[in-house]
Amino acid sequence: MKELIDRKSLDDILIQLKKDNISLYLAAFTDEKKREELKEYLLDKHKLLMSREGYLDYAIQELVGLGFIESLMKDEDITDISYNATHLVVESNTKGKYKYPFDKEKDPYFIDKVIQKFASASGGELTPNKASLNATLQKLRLNAIHQHNSPYGATMSLRATRARLALNDDNFHEFAPLEMQEFFEAIVKMRCNIFIAGETGTGKTELQKYLMSHIPFEERILLIEEVQDNYAKELFPEKDIFSWITNNNMTITQLIKAGLRNHPVWMIIAETLGEEAYEIMNAILTGHKLITTLHSVDARAIPKRMLKMAKVGPFNVDDESFLEDFYRYVQLGVHIKKRKINGIVQRYLSEVVEYHSDGTATTIFKQTETVTDELRTDYGKISSELMHRMIEFRASLPEIFLPEEVKSQVLVGVGDS
Repeated sequence: MKELIDRKSLDDILIQLKKDNISLYLAAFTDEKKREELKEYLLDKHKLLMSREGYLDYAIQELVGLGFIESLMKDEDITDISYNATHLVVESNTKGKYKYPFDKEKDPYFIDKVIQKFASASGGELTPNKASLNATLQKLRLNAIHQHNSPYGATMSLRATRARLALNDDNFHEFAPLEMQEFFEAIVKMRCNIFIAGETGTGKTELQKYLMSHIPFEERILLIEEVQDNYAKELFPEKDIFSWITNNNMTITQLIKAGLRNHPVWMIIAETLGEEAYEIMNAILTGHKLITTLHSVDARAIPKRMLKMAKVGPFNVDDESFLEDFYRYVQLGVHIKKRKINGIVQRYLSEVVEYHSDGTATTIFKQTETVTDELRTDYGKISSELMHRMIEFRASLPEIFLPEEVKSQVLVGVGDS
């Protein structure tokens, strides 16, 4: 964006603003109503300058916004912006990954200012003693590392967290065959425990939100996140949702324990990263239904990934007992991948496996890439245990998953109200 107001004038305006109304300045980072108040303040204090076309919006963006980064993130196709201390890199669903023309010499402190705005808005800090910052601002999620641990300068990664269903009924066919759309709707109705794995940026959170969309009002949802990412209460205002976020005083583990006292049917843990894996399994053993995401090489590796994370904490974890509980009480593991076709990013359902109490897993669905860039689709059959669950909850899975010898008897009456 063209520099409408020179940096010295902006700095002078900021000094006066902090002196006159520091609370308004800080609130305007995250509150749109406060931004409107700030506009009135600037018009009152700097009427001659701010009356010029475009100057007021420019001042707001520079003072409490993120400069040109804020303009970039208005593009719905852009998912990530990062700075590796030398290059500003943008990732787009339609344009792929590219360097953005950022002149560090022109404003050497721009990245530091962006990071500081996140820190101010979240009450955090980035210092040599606290060299990592995780924060959210204006529906952007940031991780920054201090230059104390990054010899070429501070680095940052920004991810857009928009209040929308990127995966929905209208575009599901781009993600997987429509039989899987019916499958996912059914397994939510069946109250299956579901673990969603994949690399960063594959769309784990979007599938998690899609599954949440099928949970009825009668089944209370407890959503626990480290940073606000799902925006479930905005997306599903008709549902009974408790939406909680961790902080320095309340960890995921503590919130899971508190959640058990609020009578949820579903516990949605946005992402499992560490020792909370132990309490997640405890919650499952109490009968609560769970959907979470995690990083795992494939769906079959999920149980061992959970075990390794559970052992990070102070708990006395017995490997055999933990895995036995996982295979017995977790029904499904899902794995997602992404690829680039003609420069466009495509996220697709890679695999769904069913876990069994004997410590094995069988493939229910799998998509694999071919040399012609097509996706080959293979289907497996569900177990008798999952079929009995289908009958219990009056759900209806696509016929392709049902063994031939029991298909006719299972389908009788299933799905009827």
